[in-house]
Amino acid sequence: MAQTEADLYVSTEGDDSWSGAWPEPNADRTDGPLATLEAARDRLRGGERKRRGDLLVLIRGGTYVLEKTFVLGIEDGAPDTSRVVWAAYPGERPVFTSGVAITGWRKLEDAPEALPEAARGRVWVADLPAGVGRFHALYDSEGLLARARTELFMPTKDGSAAGAYDGDPDRLRCMFFPKGKLKAWDNLEDVEVYLRARNWTMNLLPLESVDEDAQIAFTKLPGTYPFEPRRVWWDQRNPWRPSAAVENVLEALDASGEWVVDTKTRKVYLWPRGERPEGIFAPRLRELIRVEGEADVDGPVDRPARGLVFRGLTFTCGDRDVWTQDDVGIQHDWEMVDKPDALVRFRGAERCAVEDCTFTQSGGTAVRLDLHCQHCRVTGCEISHMGQGGIMLIGYGPGAKDVNKHNAIINNHIHHCGEIYTHSHGLVLSQSGGNRVAHNYLHDMPRKAICLTGARLSFYRNRTDPRREWGKGIRWREVGEPKTWDDVVQFSHTRGNVVEYNEVARCLQKMGDGAAINVSGAGPGNVLRRNYVHDIFSAEDEWLAGCFRTDDDQAGTLICENVVARSNTSACEHKGENAFVNNIVVGMDPARTIALGAAWGPLLRSRFERNILIGTRADARFYHPLGDLELLGVAEIDHNIYYRVDAAPEAPIGPDLAALRALGHDQNSILADPLLMDWENGDYRLRPDSPAHALGIHSLDVRQAGLLHGEP
Repeated sequence: MAQTEADLYVSTEGDDSWSGAWPEPNADRTDGPLATLEAARDRLRGGERKRRGDLLVLIRGGTYVLEKTFVLGIEDGAPDTSRVVWAAYPGERPVFTSGVAITGWRKLEDAPEALPEAARGRVWVADLPAGVGRFHALYDSEGLLARARTELFMPTKDGSAAGAYDGDPDRLRCMFFPKGKLKAWDNLEDVEVYLRARNWTMNLLPLESVDEDAQIAFTKLPGTYPFEPRRVWWDQRNPWRPSAAVENVLEALDASGEWVVDTKTRKVYLWPRGERPEGIFAPRLRELIRVEGEADVDGPVDRPARGLVFRGLTFTCGDRDVWTQDDVGIQHDWEMVDKPDALVRFRGAERCAVEDCTFTQSGGTAVRLDLHCQHCRVTGCEISHMGQGGIMLIGYGPGAKDVNKHNAIINNHIHHCGEIYTHSHGLVLSQSGGNRVAHNYLHDMPRKAICLTGARLSFYRNRTDPRREWGKGIRWREVGEPKTWDDVVQFSHTRGNVVEYNEVARCLQKMGDGAAINVSGAGPGNVLRRNYVHDIFSAEDEWLAGCFRTDDDQAGTLICENVVARSNTSACEHKGENAFVNNIVVGMDPARTIALGAAWGPLLRSRFERNILIGTRADARFYHPLGDLELLGVAEIDHNIYYRVDAAPEAPIGPDLAALRALGHDQNSILADPLLMDWENGDYRLRPDSPAHALGIHSLDVRQAGLLHGEP
């Protein structure tokens, strides 16, 4: 029987003047549960309950609207191995939200001149509720609504001649635009510019000024890259694409489900999905719950909060992140270091956990483990329809302080993230090591599912770089003046992680130049094993890189015993000294089953061994070196099985086996049917008579990957 005895109870029918000792009010309503989390926290702090062993706060079902972030600190934790558990009452669903209802909707009768013709007669307007300021996400009963955005256009003048960033910080704030695309709107402080100058990242930047005559605008914050058209590498005849747009202006409100807010007039405009606006909520907070220890940001020793657990709770309706001048970005500004943009955030924590919780329909990230976080767990959660990412583990910037480690991310279902920031990921490990990421199911992501990252060597070589991406986050007093990767790899703490038994599908759906599971600029010793990665197909007009990828400045990674099936990109884009061992690859794009990053030099001591590569088209290629085949020279390629369905055994495999053997590779490899159980229907185990056994290849069973159902 589920436990219903607790130290304290919280209920929407409670009262903070009551004792909190009972799960429901007594008959004369003179005692019963508390009404708020804050009251329960303060009672525990006040010593009304003995602090020996575990403490349990049970929260009854219902909706709890938070007006401010609920914060737990060191004094709210538990000593030794005990815990303080904040849990749903058995069989009930407590929901925490920062959403404020917007009511009083009326049809917009006198439509402003800026409103598109298609929207006239369909837009409704309401006054902002008291206490609600600027917000960047809006919800109806179906979920997140789209903020109005203009069509993409080409920034001008700099255009395709912009070239590489030249070090001028103003160039990252300055955009030349075609006539009429930007205006000096009355509520300019509400307007943001969308920029996607690269395939791998996007920005939402508030406007500071617009000169309509000179056709030049400045943003309040620098972009990650200069304002220029996006270049696609695969189209040499017409490589440039529109990259900029404007958000939150009436001129862009031209479709059902779109909205605009004007904080100057305190009005919000909406073209509802139905006949009229119903159940419309604006978020008041980005963080709903924060566990906060004492972070010694510039020093060596933190004091974490300990033993706090959240179980069975639902979190929804938070705002999206807004960048500031003080932000420090990780790689390509995909996420910020030490940022309050998650529904549940740990900032200095040990032995804490999020168990069996639900995170859905929110503008930001679900869970963050920031700075000092050790032996924490996120298990059994469902994370869906987030404006940003799923679970972020982001430690201190590169330096001697290595305190984000030994955490467990197990058995979580993460999907449909990045609905606002389309460069966001399901799971990020940045300056975080020794973690176990296992039995998660990640799917339907705009870009990567799992990202292991750190600062690349170029950031250590330019100490005065004013950009957000890593420069301000490097702990220069500890790092010194490094010159080579060997000098800096000791400060790259994304090392020794084990990413295993995960299922990943349908990623890279909106942005490219990435991978379903990507490692770049991280330390050595990361192991990606026994994962099932499948059905990774590109969005239109995108450049994909791989299902797995070891990107720039990456070495010491082992990719082994994975099954990779069905993709229009490569199984693994491989740069640096890494190993791809005992994997099964089926049905990749015929041009690039495995891509080799020869553009970055010879693949020194890299290993491609004991793999089974099955081409399902007559023109299948098993290797695609990005450059001269001779650059494979010192890699170790052997004991592989190559099989091309419906092709003669002697047909070339591009490069063919003879060419590889001439370089000293594949002396023991074979061209043969690997005799898998039923790979066409998803059974990749080896048959007893498979020739793979003699080559030392292990059988792989994808039924062991993905979510655990009813198992510990």
